[in-house]
Amino acid sequence: MYNYSNIDVLWILVCAFLVFLMQFGFALIETGTVRSKNTINVAMKNLIDTIFGVMFFWIIGFGLMFGTDVMGLFGTNSFLIDGKNYHENAFFFFQAMFAATAITIVSGAVAERIKFNGYIVVAIIVTSVIYPIFGHWAWSEHGWLKTLGFLDFAGSTVVHSMGGWIGLAGAMFLGPRLGKFRKGEIIYFAPSNHNMIVFGVFILTFAWFGFNAGSLLRFDGEVTAILLNTLLAATFGGFGGWLISLINKEKVGVEIFSFGVIAGLVGITAGCDRFDTMTSAFVGLSSAFLMHIFDQFLLKKLKIDDPLSVVSIHGVVGVWGTLSVGFFSYLPEDMTRLEFIGVQALGVVVAFIVAMVFGLLLFYCLYKLNLLRVAKKHEVLGLNVSEHNAKLPWVETIESIVKIMRTGNIKKKIYEDRNSEIGLVAKFFNYLLDILRKKQIELRKSNSVLKIKSEIDPLTQILNRRALMEYIVNKNFFENTWGMIIIDIDKFKSINDTYGHNVGDIVLKELSKVVSNNIREQDIFARWGGEEFVLVIEAPSISHLELIAEKARVAIEKHEFDTVKKVTASLGICFPKNANESFETIFEHADAALYQAKKLGRNRVCSW
Repeated sequence: MYNYSNIDVLWILVCAFLVFLMQFGFALIETGTVRSKNTINVAMKNLIDTIFGVMFFWIIGFGLMFGTDVMGLFGTNSFLIDGKNYHENAFFFFQAMFAATAITIVSGAVAERIKFNGYIVVAIIVTSVIYPIFGHWAWSEHGWLKTLGFLDFAGSTVVHSMGGWIGLAGAMFLGPRLGKFRKGEIIYFAPSNHNMIVFGVFILTFAWFGFNAGSLLRFDGEVTAILLNTLLAATFGGFGGWLISLINKEKVGVEIFSFGVIAGLVGITAGCDRFDTMTSAFVGLSSAFLMHIFDQFLLKKLKIDDPLSVVSIHGVVGVWGTLSVGFFSYLPEDMTRLEFIGVQALGVVVAFIVAMVFGLLLFYCLYKLNLLRVAKKHEVLGLNVSEHNAKLPWVETIESIVKIMRTGNIKKKIYEDRNSEIGLVAKFFNYLLDILRKKQIELRKSNSVLKIKSEIDPLTQILNRRALMEYIVNKNFFENTWGMIIIDIDKFKSINDTYGHNVGDIVLKELSKVVSNNIREQDIFARWGGEEFVLVIEAPSISHLELIAEKARVAIEKHEFDTVKKVTASLGICFPKNANESFETIFEHADAALYQAKKLGRNRVCSW
C-alpha cells in the first residue's frame, strides 16, 4: 500500500510539517476572534485537540480509516502502528495532521461556552471514530464512496465539511452565547485582537500549501499546478471579502476579509488537482460570497451563534468545493457529467448525515453527562478563569482604562484586585475618577450657564449671530431642503431718531416675539445685528418659503407696537438650488433679494 521514493517521503513529511502549522494558524484566528476573557481557553483547546486528536487517531482512527477494508465500510488493522515501516510512518504523520485539523474546525463553532473536558471528549470521538469512518468511505482504496467515483482530493468534504457539520451540531445543542440575541437584536461581540486574526490567516494560507500539495503524496511537476490553484483561490477569496464590504458600503472588515481568504482555500481543496487557473479563481471568489450569504442566513434567520463562521466557511463552502469538481473538472472514465455530479452530491449529503447524526448524538450524551455547557456565571466571568484559573489582571485593568479613555464614560469604576499590585493602580485610578466625576458635575453646571449667555442675544432673547453660524455648521442644514429669510425693519433709523434708542430696543424685542410666534420649533431664528434678523427654515420649495415669509410680514404689519404703533419690515428670501451652495452664497443672495424689496417700496417679500 505504501511505496514511496525517498523524495516522495521527504515531500510528504515537509507538507505534514506545514499542515501541523495549521493548528497554529487556527489558534491565532480563534484567539483573535473571541473576547479577551476566553482567549486562553480557545488557545488551550487548539493545543489539547492536537494532543488527543493525534493520540486517538494513532490508537483507533488510522486503522479505521486506512486499515484492511471490510465491505467498503471501515478498516480492521493498522491500529497502534509500531513505526517500523517508514513509508507508513510518513503517511500516518501526514494523515494525523488532517485529523487534528478536522477537530480544530469544530472548536470555532462551540467557542466561549463549551466545557473544556467536554471538548476533549469531542476531540477523541471525532478523531477516532466519526472522521476516520467517513474518511475510509471517501479516501480508502476500497471505500464505497471512492469506488463509486467520489473525488475529494484534499478534503473539502472529508475534513472541512465534516468539521463544519459537527460544529453545527454543537452550536445548535449549545445554543447562543449569553447576550448574543437581545430583544430581537443581534449583538456584535468585538474580537479581542484583530492583528491575531490577520496573522493567523497568513500562517493558515502558508500551511494550506502543504495541505493541498502534500495530498498528491508524491513530488513531481503536478505539485506546481496544485500550489498555483491554491494560491489563486485564496487571493480571489480575499478579493471576494473586499467586494462584499464594497457592496455593503462598509469599510473593509477584518473578519469578512480574512474569512474570505479561508473560504477560498476551503473551496479549492477538493479540486485543486483537477481545475485550471480560471476555474480556481472563480471557485475562490464564489466561495467568499457563499460564505457570507450563508453566515448571514444562519445568524439572522436561524439564530445560530457560530463565533468563527465555521459552518459557512467549512461546512457550506466545503460542499461547494466538492460539487465544483463535478461541475467544472474533467470527467472520469465511463462517467457522464450528470453521473459525476450525482456522485459528488451523494458524497456531500452522506457527509452531512453522518456528521449531524453522530454529532447530535455526541453532544446529547455530553449534555446528559453534564459535560456540555459551562454555567452562566462562568460564561459571564470568562472561560480563562472558570476553566483554567488563568487571570490576566494587567490586561483586564489596562483594557478597562483604555475603554474609559476611549469612550469618555467616567461613571463606571474598574475592578480592584486587592491581592495584587495592579489592584493598587486600579484603586488610585478609581480615586482619580471620583475627582473627575465631581469636577465634571461642576463644569456642566458652569458651562450650561455660560453657553446660554454666549448663545443668546441679551436684548431679544433669541439666538445671536455667532450661535446661528455654529448651529448651521454643526447641523449641515443646507444639505437638506432648507432656505433662508432675512428680515430688516423699515426706517428703523427714523424710529431711533424720533423716539430714542430705548424705544428702538423695545421695537426689536416686540418684533422678535411676533416672528417667534409665527414659526415652528424646528425653525432657527436669530438676530444678525442691528435691525436685521435671519430665519433658517426647512421647506420643500421656494413657494413654501414665500408663504412663511409673507405670513411673518403680515404679522409684523398688523401688530400694534408700544409707542410707535405701526412698524413694517422687508424680507429677502433665498432657496438654495443644490446642496453644494455655501452659507455665504445663500446669505448673499437673500441679502440681494432684501435690497430689491427695499428698492420696490419696502414692506414686501422678494425672492432670489
